[in-house]
Amino acid sequence: MILWIFMLPFSLAMMLVCYPTNPIAVLFCDENGELRGIWKYWKTWDNSCNPSDVTEHKQLPSFFLYDWPRHYKENYDTTPELKRVGRKRWFTVCIDSNWTIWERIKRYICRAYWLTRNSCYGWAFWAFGITPGIRWVTVRDDNETQFIHEDYDWWWLDGAWRYKSTASICTIFGWTIRWNILLGWKVDEDARVDTRAMIANRIALSFHREGK
Repeated sequence: MILWIFMLPFSLAMMLVCYPTNPIAVLFCDENGELRGIWKYWKTWDNSCNPSDVTEHKQLPSFFLYDWPRHYKENYDTTPELKRVGRKRWFTVCIDSNWTIWERIKRYICRAYWLTRNSCYGWAFWAFGITPGIRWVTVRDDNETQFIHEDYDWWWLDGAWRYKSTASICTIFGWTIRWNILLGWKVDEDARVDTRAMIANRIALSFHREGK
């Protein structure tokens, strides 16, 4: 807990730096959507800057989307660096490098959107994340809230913990307002080896149509 409180201001400060500089960072992407050197901290640790999610799930208006399957394929693998911290990630490989100018513009927009949607992801994982043990205690209630922490006496000082809540607040005009909270570390409670967890600091609301 104390380590998280100490790290949090630095993480929030870097998030403020990343938001305006994400469009600059993507200019340094290679054809496979990878960022090298210091710029890797701007990239999501678990994917390239060319994820299929943006186009497949139409996260942007169709006008900004390009023909992803024609240019890329994906595979799930690891690197020596990630293997040391028990993680794997998605890679995209360019299979057709024949791009029109308009396609390159749209790819740039998709890349900038992806980094902005996941701003400071690399910093949160590599610079402000931790690699905890795997002894978890999970406390859940009936209101879609859970609290997880490592099962040792000093977890509150430098250990991993996670508080997550999607609890309902109220319903207004057929819309249910819920908490969308994730604090602590994005621990993988299913991990069977020591696995790195990125810092989490989300406090937001979500809105759902009643019955959906």
